[in-house]
Amino acid sequence: MFLVRPSIVVTMDRDMRILKDCYIGIEDGKIVYIGKSKPPEYDELIDLSGRVIIPGFINAHTHVAMTLLRGVKDDVDLATWLNRYILPIEMRLKPSDVYFGALYGIAEMLKHGIVCFLDMYYHELEVARAAIDSGIRAVVSYGSADVFFGRSPQEELRIAEMFRQDLMRLIEEKDAHDRIFFAYGPHSPYGCTKELLILIKEKSDENNARIHIHLSETRKEVEDIKKKTGMSPIEYLDKIGFLSGKVMAAHVVWPQEHEFGLLASRGVHVLHNPTSNLKLASGIAPVQKMLKLGINVALATDGPASNNRLDIWKEMHIASLLQKGILLDPEALPAREVLKMATINGARALGLENFVGSIEIGKKADFIVIDVKRALESTPIHDIYAMLVYALDSRIIESVWIDGRIVYHANEGFRNIDIDKVRQRVQDIRDRLMSEIA
Repeated sequence: MFLVRPSIVVTMDRDMRILKDCYIGIEDGKIVYIGKSKPPEYDELIDLSGRVIIPGFINAHTHVAMTLLRGVKDDVDLATWLNRYILPIEMRLKPSDVYFGALYGIAEMLKHGIVCFLDMYYHELEVARAAIDSGIRAVVSYGSADVFFGRSPQEELRIAEMFRQDLMRLIEEKDAHDRIFFAYGPHSPYGCTKELLILIKEKSDENNARIHIHLSETRKEVEDIKKKTGMSPIEYLDKIGFLSGKVMAAHVVWPQEHEFGLLASRGVHVLHNPTSNLKLASGIAPVQKMLKLGINVALATDGPASNNRLDIWKEMHIASLLQKGILLDPEALPAREVLKMATINGARALGLENFVGSIEIGKKADFIVIDVKRALESTPIHDIYAMLVYALDSRIIESVWIDGRIVYHANEGFRNIDIDKVRQRVQDIRDRLMSEIA
């Protein structure tokens, strides 16, 4: 066992404890001791005086390999952005492209304190490989969409099952059982037929696997689904028996009044993407109302082509201010609550609350070390939550730890990623794609 001794620990545990000048004991990647007294036996003591430790962030919804498409087209609505610009390029992506795009995005996330993410994309096995090579945790889902791809529901499910089986073999081969996790990924109610959605729900129940889906992202989506089914999207999914506590629903910007109760009663987890929703003019999700109704809301960046950053710290700041502004209520979504969304709420949404999301004995030693001296805005400290959310940003991160090991240090770089090599590969892939699309 080795010890770290920071000045402040923001635990984000059930009691929301703030600990000062305590020791954290780490063994085999887990937290095994937290206390004021120094244990009599330990191998090493790492002095983190003047530092604050907080749980590593959870990015609850992204398409990380879309670093390759960042800046391809901005300042248009979602439908135009997706159909006219993004999908034609994505059809030309090779598995190796996705690997390097994902690895570059993972580096960006690590730099911003993200220790775990939920992803949906094509060639998703390459995203899992990149996550394993980098040291980060990930829940990965292949984006199933029989409507988009012109395949039968059965064929689309077969592809998803092949991915699941391939992923299980990769996890076994790399001994990544506590690092990489599977989820089904039906793209959306408009990207999937009713038959496919039902098949995926049945497989989810059979394999006890979570489901990752885009839901009620735009007003147009709501209108289109109503025309097609006579119901709004959330109501439609509930009608076919799709909704449950295993469903992780990204966006949920346009829930109808009668649908809030469905989300709450079914235990659906909502993945909030404030910057992406603003940039694509999709709207502002009613997060404060969801939280008041007991709906678990986690925080996310969405993909780097629609955000265009993978920075949860930025999302915390924007999410809180948005709710205050639209509700004309300065008490809406306080700093403490939005930090929960970025940590323990994200862990709950992904089904990983026993692994990550808070600093507690028995959980993984996944945390961020903050050097408050890096920012003038950190002095004086009155309310630590307010300071973190409103005054600071990810530039004050000194190091990021996963499994009790440093994976990124501000002064030393990445432990598992040759960032210069990956950056060049990403640029080369971009040049090839632009040549092909032209």
